[in-house]
Amino acid sequence: MAGDVQAHVRLMTLLNVKAAHPRDEDNKNPGGQKRLRVRVHGAVQPVSAPQKETVAAEPAPAAEPALVAANDSDDEEVGLDAFYAHFGTESTVIAGVDTRALQWTTPQPFAVLGGATIAHIVRPRPIEVVARPHARIWNQFISLCGKKGVSHAQEQLLQVIGKYVDFWDATLSLGEHKATRMAISMHLLSHVTRVRQRILKDNERLAKAAAAAHDTEDDDGLPELRDQGFTRPKVLLLAPMRNSAKVWVEQLIALAGSDQVENKARFFKEFSLPPGALDKLADPASADRYPEDHRYTFQGNIDDNFKLGIKLTRKTLKLYSGFFESDVIVASPLGLRLLMEKEKESDHLSSIEILVLDQMDTMLMQNWEHVKFVVEHLNAIPKQAHDTDFSRVKPWYLDNQAKNLRQNIMLSAFDAPEFRNLFHHTANVGGRVRTVPHCPPETCAMASVTPGIRQTFHRFDSTNAQSDPDVRLQTFLAKILPLLQRSALSATHTMIVVPSYFDFVRIEHHLRQAHPPISYTTLTEYTSNKDISRARQAFFMGKKGFLLMTERFHFYRRYLIRGARNMVFYAPPEHAGYYTELVNAPLTPRNNTDEVPDPADVSATVLYSNASQERKKHAAW
Repeated sequence: MAGDVQAHVRLMTLLNVKAAHPRDEDNKNPGGQKRLRVRVHGAVQPVSAPQKETVAAEPAPAAEPALVAANDSDDEEVGLDAFYAHFGTESTVIAGVDTRALQWTTPQPFAVLGGATIAHIVRPRPIEVVARPHARIWNQFISLCGKKGVSHAQEQLLQVIGKYVDFWDATLSLGEHKATRMAISMHLLSHVTRVRQRILKDNERLAKAAAAAHDTEDDDGLPELRDQGFTRPKVLLLAPMRNSAKVWVEQLIALAGSDQVENKARFFKEFSLPPGALDKLADPASADRYPEDHRYTFQGNIDDNFKLGIKLTRKTLKLYSGFFESDVIVASPLGLRLLMEKEKESDHLSSIEILVLDQMDTMLMQNWEHVKFVVEHLNAIPKQAHDTDFSRVKPWYLDNQAKNLRQNIMLSAFDAPEFRNLFHHTANVGGRVRTVPHCPPETCAMASVTPGIRQTFHRFDSTNAQSDPDVRLQTFLAKILPLLQRSALSATHTMIVVPSYFDFVRIEHHLRQAHPPISYTTLTEYTSNKDISRARQAFFMGKKGFLLMTERFHFYRRYLIRGARNMVFYAPPEHAGYYTELVNAPLTPRNNTDEVPDPADVSATVLYSNASQERKKHAAW
């Protein structure tokens, strides 16, 4: 069956070459090259599409014009409309671009989104287009914004993502998350609504043409309309846990403004805490013991295995629709991967046009491999037909170019190599934009450390990123660990924090086989509650000299470990705030009977490399 579909796709591609490329009679320049209007050095000039040279960096662009909504009656493929320029039948964004040799320009800094520094990377010949959200969704969005109206940051964000470029916000704070999520939700619904609106209008045109052909007995008069993908789902929204997915779906429901929402009661039952369950993070009496970001991440239902289809019609929004009947899929990376491995297919992801990754910093603490697995299976040619009307599939789907047009929207609280790798391996020819973390010296994590605490930074040099883990381990065993064992003060009450679990396993292996034996205990995200209590007690009482702890354990539990006087960071934590939090912990009393040490008796040692220094220099350190 898979071979039949592949053959069918190839046949349809050959039959629709004329639909996939501009017709010669529509072009006024020699050679049949379609002339596009692009911005070069801030000016708009007509150039031929197939250009290989790189455009020089532009100056900071002028203020964007106000957003103009697309009316429900609009059915003409306006050249400047980003929706049609990017996802139209003959996408002008991908015209003339050799995706196998795609080159990107140097990042161009300019200030938008409330003054944040932006790096704008575009393809060699960008097309100047205008963001035009769907009128009804846009009006609903304005209504939900209330008296305050659309914020300047929201409008600038919509100007960026409304042009269907890839966008990665690597500096998203808790205070900005709600407004950003609301703007992105409007963009997603606007896109889905415009897709469905085009298909419904084309259905009416085909019905009228079929009726006219029946009356005249002329079957050659039917128009050729290409407005679909292989499958219906167009948006994939990945969220780490049910509590965050619940907020996204609530936002989509509010913006859709549908007369009826099916299965709403079931949704709130399954994505909320069970009846009678106590959420200590929602209880003011106990919630104050936890930092704000921990309460924000873990309050509510924190199950990380879920998947949900959402179908939109003119008057109804249906939750729990079948994936092949859905317009939007909301899922966790784990839940979607388990489904794909169980069914041994990913056809429902073959026509995704917008991918949203929310709270990637949380996904990094879960299992980043699940995210990579899902993204690698997007926009593949389906193995089965699934009742696809291939006569209406857009040519660039048949040419297997969907991944080069998919928009990727990524949200994270900080920068990380895993995020950069994913962002720079996306293939959206429309361009990409990312925020650059910038932290003034007075607000960085190190500036918040209590004065008097001794901070020591050991640097080692590694030739490349691949050799970094081995050189780091050798440096730790040869220099840091002997130094700790040499002093009676550092040989006890020393906590070693390891960001990576793989590094944790390697360190514990050496500690277990050390001669003479080293007294230590461990805390990881896999440690049971009983073992956690035992380890914390043994470390506090001095029965164990060293405590080996993973950053993920601190992420999930957020305990302030009692008895720690010396903090050793095997590598700078992914969460910069954890450094301040753990270093200041010994000076934070738990109750009135706790003895608070003098800051001079507390020390922090950080092992870092030239590679990690380069990665962290713009972060919140």
